[in-house]
Amino acid sequence: MFKKILDKRNYIILFIICVLLIWIIFFNKNESYMETFSYYGENITFRVYDKVDHKKLTKDINNIYKKYKNVDNLSGKLDEDEQALVEYGKLIYYKTDGYIDITSGELLRHLEDKEYKFKSEIEKVNIEDDKLVNEIDFNFDNIIGSYATNEVLYYFKQNDIYKYIVNENGDITVGKHYDNGKYKISISNPNTDEILEIVELEDKSIATRNNVSEFKSYMVNPKTGKKESKYDSVVVIANDNLTANMLVNSLYLMNEKDGRELAKKYKSEVLWLDGDKIIKTEGFDKFCKND
Repeated sequence: MFKKILDKRNYIILFIICVLLIWIIFFNKNESYMETFSYYGENITFRVYDKVDHKKLTKDINNIYKKYKNVDNLSGKLDEDEQALVEYGKLIYYKTDGYIDITSGELLRHLEDKEYKFKSEIEKVNIEDDKLVNEIDFNFDNIIGSYATNEVLYYFKQNDIYKYIVNENGDITVGKHYDNGKYKISISNPNTDEILEIVELEDKSIATRNNVSEFKSYMVNPKTGKKESKYDSVVVIANDNLTANMLVNSLYLMNEKDGRELAKKYKSEVLWLDGDKIIKTEGFDKFCKND
């Protein structure tokens, strides 16, 4: 009798273990979400620590990025999302004093042509009755990735997703930390791979431009019509990914004095690497991890 009771208990325990295993495999969604998306020539990796429906989140993120797949060929009638992107492109031109120019498409194709003189057509970018008034040779390279990613981050906020880290081709945006700490991000010398600083961030964005990146549209200066590389590296820490992207693309082409003024205007911190010289804004070190 006693043996039968033990056998019965063993079967019950075995049944419970099987149920737990099935639940862990098929129903437990507490593991962090991680997925990489390839759009606009970039790899964008999301890691989310909040509890989410993995399949739905992947689908929704893809749908956001797909809206802007063909923006370089905009003409004629524009949908609501395309209109918003164009208006943002105009706004950022004035915010950066012309260092980011969405009408520079033709310039990119004539960089080696010494006779070509680029003239911005930003004043011709007008929309009436949902249509572009003029044909414009657009170049959204410097803004499209951060713009679409910002829309994903807005989606996160609307869906109570707060704990995440996003890596957009090396530009990183972090939300709340998943373990009551801060995300640690290293800043390296692009020429030697030496770690220059380790910063600790939460609810911030950090963007980097350097002289070895394969993605080099940011090196084309619309104000001079030439390809330029003033620094070995520029790193910007800002409150959001749009501001970080805007500043880093502009500051890479600007002198340090003007760069400091622009960064201060948008309450951001900057690190410049010029050869062996490291230059920082006054507040940059407050983000640095001191061992």
